[in-house]
Amino acid sequence: MKRWFLLPLLLIIGLTFVNGRIHAQSTGTQQHLIQPGDTWVALSWRYGIPQEALQNSYKHPNQQRQPTIGSTLLLPDTGREYTGQIVRVNEGGLLATAVSHQTSPWKIAAINGLRHPYRPTFYQPLFIPGGTEPPRDLPIGFETLELSHLTPQPGRGIGFRGITTHPISVTARLDGMMFDSFGNGRYHVSLIGIDDFYANRQPELTIQPDGHPLWSQPWLFVDGSWTYNEITLTGSAAAITREQIQAERARLFEIWSQATPTPQWTTPFQLPITDYLSISSLYGARRSYNGGPYNSSHEGVDFAAYGGTAVSAPAAGTVILAEPLTVRGNAVIINHGLGVYTGFYHLSAISVAAGEKVARGQQIGAVGTTGFSTGNHLHWDTLVAGQWVDGLAWLEDGMDCWILAGLGQNCESP
Repeated sequence: MKRWFLLPLLLIIGLTFVNGRIHAQSTGTQQHLIQPGDTWVALSWRYGIPQEALQNSYKHPNQQRQPTIGSTLLLPDTGREYTGQIVRVNEGGLLATAVSHQTSPWKIAAINGLRHPYRPTFYQPLFIPGGTEPPRDLPIGFETLELSHLTPQPGRGIGFRGITTHPISVTARLDGMMFDSFGNGRYHVSLIGIDDFYANRQPELTIQPDGHPLWSQPWLFVDGSWTYNEITLTGSAAAITREQIQAERARLFEIWSQATPTPQWTTPFQLPITDYLSISSLYGARRSYNGGPYNSSHEGVDFAAYGGTAVSAPAAGTVILAEPLTVRGNAVIINHGLGVYTGFYHLSAISVAAGEKVARGQQIGAVGTTGFSTGNHLHWDTLVAGQWVDGLAWLEDGMDCWILAGLGQNCESP
């Protein structure tokens, strides 16, 4: 046998036909961290591995469910990776796709295993090779999609942001819980608050661009760690009833459920108090009152401080409430826009009025022990989309600047 015949023979042995294209096989395994848009279709095109083989390696009871964002997939075979785009179109179908990508419709049909380019696709995923990025199966109209946290912990303000091909409205949910969604032309940000018991689950993230089919992918949530507080109530604090607590909450949730469409801050958030003795209670701390069971948790962060210590606005916003409350004592609540609120309670004095615009670092009151309190301290809470979240984590995660960037705005230096 002549040597020139050996090379084609070896190539035939070493190649297989996957997803309508020839792909070089190799042995070994590698791990892939699932990102948004890493659907079975996208991963199959990216690695040249049949969807069935990927699903079998994932070992989930429901193999038709999309891979969970934040989880790890062990690839059964690692060949050369492919770059390109996954597109889904309806009107114009494959022909419109070919025109927009300046390529032959017959070439796209051949790559995707279609007999001809004239059959309607009805949002069928089409792979277009090229470029420098791996294929991602994103919501229709989205050029990019980025999550604030790949594996969120409970008690966080979280969200996603993306850039779209044209201005569109977006509806998004997390297992039925509605995101607050905001747009600025082609820039989109959607936000939601997750409570401190939301852990160890894989809820469905669903995104529906206006006029297009629903996009869905599971999202991995991990557990958090919590402290425990034993609280002894005496005097006026012990006399406050559950009915008074529920009535005050109901009134405040009417405020917190409003989401104004633009951010009022342009700089990073800061702590509302700098001169304090200690953080006496963390967000999410499990609490026992007067020796009872640990059946409640702390909704904010407590700073132990001397009475009269200055309390300031953590970021620019509008004072939406400034008055004495039964449970929270002297209270100030600031609306920062986009459904983000901060509250400051048990104050000895209030320095602002409802309707007033405040700047980052402006004094709004002073530490006290009014209302449901056992000593001088500041209770600071943060809410996103009507849900209490950890204000310290909000600062640590840099959600303030992440949101502004997602709307195409700069986060200025303070």
